[in-house]
Amino acid sequence: MRLPDNEKLNFLVGVHVNFAKVLTGGVVAMHKLAYNIAERGHNVFTFCEPEYPHENIQVIPSYGTRKNELETEWNWESFQYPLDKTISIYPQIIRGNPYNTKHVARWVLYHTEYPIEEMFGENDVYFNYGNFKTFKNVPDKKLTVFNYYFDKLYVTNKESRKGFCHLGHKNTPPNGEETFKMFSSFDLGSWKTSGAFDYLREQFNKYEYFLTYDQKSFFTLAATLCGCKAIILNPGPSYELHQNAYSLSEDYGKSMTPTEYRLNNPIQMYGIAYGLDDIAWANKTIDYARDHLKELEIIDNKTVDDFISYWEKKTGLK
Repeated sequence: MRLPDNEKLNFLVGVHVNFAKVLTGGVVAMHKLAYNIAERGHNVFTFCEPEYPHENIQVIPSYGTRKNELETEWNWESFQYPLDKTISIYPQIIRGNPYNTKHVARWVLYHTEYPIEEMFGENDVYFNYGNFKTFKNVPDKKLTVFNYYFDKLYVTNKESRKGFCHLGHKNTPPNGEETFKMFSSFDLGSWKTSGAFDYLREQFNKYEYFLTYDQKSFFTLAATLCGCKAIILNPGPSYELHQNAYSLSEDYGKSMTPTEYRLNNPIQMYGIAYGLDDIAWANKTIDYARDHLKELEIIDNKTVDDFISYWEKKTGLK
């Protein structure tokens, strides 16, 4: 396969799976970024069928071989490309530069892992989804792409909510299930096989509060869009961090006040309590959540424009 050599750039978006196989925030973001770049007129290549099809997106067929429960080794159809006009976009979990391009964008969708980041190239350019931590002291640029699912997540019940629901997602400690039981909370863990976002809308419209230990979760936003207030349990140093043998920085993981948390995570501004003592904030701000996220979507689009402009200048296209 030969990639185009024209007045456009070629972006290789490192996503190899569809939503049917893996439905996580990172996979959604990679597919959405592919669409957003294609929409702006450049050539985009994914390694599986795109979830958001566009005439400027082409597929380089790939197949995976399972190495163990956590790792899959990917291979793909060989391709040739113009060296100075092709950019690889890798999430932070990808080691090295498997597509072997001159230009590499590292999209930090979550805190990096030291052994993997050590294999990033010297000239790789970091783009941060939010304010995730990296080990190397390198500057980063913002790149935020989000599918807020405004068309699927909305309020259908304003009057008769009660009780708690939860997801045992990232950072849930070993005793987390006991906490959920204490609140007689309903487990939403089967959401992917029970109707996905339609199921989440139905359930979030039943309950008053959503519980999670994940401080950077799409599900808190999904809850608020449906009028269900979210509560982030046990804020402060995450359980996940304590299991990590590497220290990110001296101040990473220190407890924050609810105000500090919201300033650092503006996407989690309204309808979300940072700890049980912060519930009053969630109660009084839930009605602002939807409009706030729509404003953030405008800002997100600007980061995509800036991302493309950066590579246009870097490659000499403009």
